Amino acid sequence: MMELIKALGNILTAAVPSIAAYYIGKKVVNEQKLQSKLDVALGDIAFLLAVEDFHCREHLVTQGRSNKRNIRDCVKQETALVWSGRNTLSRIDKAKVVKHDSVIVQMNKLASPATMKSRY
Repeated sequence: MMELIKALGNILTAAVPSIAAYYIGKKVVNEQKLQSKLDVALGDIAFLLAVEDFHCREHLVTQGRSNKRNIRDCVKQETALVWSGRNTLSRIDKAKVVKHDSVIVQMNKLASPATMKSRY
């Protein structure tokens, strides 16, 4: 009976750290995937803001005014989408992650740290 208890203890001694390492590793991988998705989303927002800027410049040249507010108001009324104003080009630049050998060295966060990480 004593040998059985020792064997079970040895198995648990090896199993507990392995299980803990598995869950920690899974969390790190999920965080990296979320960071990758965030980087893509911020890049898309920056692109769309640049498109809006070019569009407004075209209106300014052809019509003498940019019509940015009018277009945003039309989008708001027709699609029920709302511009929060939080994701400007300057804030997107501040939110970029600097990585060195797959380790985050510096991360300037947006207004709310909760927007940078998932709750899951």
